[in-house]
Amino acid sequence: MSPQRSTRSVAPLLAALLCAACDPGVPAAFRARLAPQGGAQGGAQGEGGGGAQGEGGAQGGAQQGGAQGGAQGGAQGDPRALPPGYLDGGRYVLPRSQANVVRRLGFVTLDAPGVARGFDLDGRVSPAGDAESCGHGDVVDPEGRTGVDNQLAQLWTTLAPLVGAQVEALMQNAINEGRLLVMMELVGVEDPLNDADVTLNLFTGALRPAVGNQGLIAPDQTFAFDYDSPSSTVPGARLVDGELVAGPVELKVPLSILDLNVIVNIERGRVRLRLSETGEMSGYISGALSVPDLIGELLATGAARETRLVQPLFERNADLDPVDGRCTRISMALSFEGARAFVTRDATREP
Repeated sequence: MSPQRSTRSVAPLLAALLCAACDPGVPAAFRARLAPQGGAQGGAQGEGGGGAQGEGGAQGGAQQGGAQGGAQGGAQGDPRALPPGYLDGGRYVLPRSQANVVRRLGFVTLDAPGVARGFDLDGRVSPAGDAESCGHGDVVDPEGRTGVDNQLAQLWTTLAPLVGAQVEALMQNAINEGRLLVMMELVGVEDPLNDADVTLNLFTGALRPAVGNQGLIAPDQTFAFDYDSPSSTVPGARLVDGELVAGPVELKVPLSILDLNVIVNIERGRVRLRLSETGEMSGYISGALSVPDLIGELLATGAARETRLVQPLFERNADLDPVDGRCTRISMALSFEGARAFVTRDATREP
């Protein structure tokens, strides 16, 4: 089911930013196709639960039942059976993987003056007034790591009381409606606490998800890998005491909010992720945004006039990669909270 796109304009949001700157369900038929034998039974049992979580259980049962049915048929020598991990129609589940869908996403703000989560993106500690960071000093993270580049946290701490609720609501609606589905997948995890060789995949999922009674995507739903959107892979990551740090990697995130439909390119991307005992992921993504590219994308929307008005706000706060004395990128970080999910891929769409 294709998510409906809003026809409202992003212009009022940009106008609000300007004002702030001036102030110091997967259908049952699809489940049946996904797993016509074991999955159907698992799906029926999942639907017995109530509300959105019952829907999620149905989808989880569909995937697990279908995969197990294929594996059992192969073991018994049935020539019609699918290989282990495969479902019908060329779809399959990546072996030794565990995934989350990001169900809450937000801008990282200052925890205290000069303290914010993030990473050192330029390999140097920049004091206030430093020419290489266009006068913007680095911050320290809550664990005491120095040289952290997160200028947007300092800017957003000022803007959040004025427009933060509006921005967060727009992002949450985009997530719940399936227009902003960031998937995080760990592959090859032998030990969820300590593992020296884990692959992190980041990509877009496809589904109109079921939403639970807390207003967030319900866990244990099955998402399809979106082959029409960009994806990123970080091999050789390490899990230490349940925490994974990965990168650098370039992340491309499709963003659809109101009439804004763009690919947000996060350069020098790094991820700090904590894996809970029950499989939920949380943490933050840090990186740099090209101010000229961001402004260019916004100018191509119906909010060109408002974009020109807020353009100086972004340009004055850029803190990376100076060109002729003017920084061209702004450092940032996004916090995330995930829910357990299943992911199916399509072998017919892969090389």
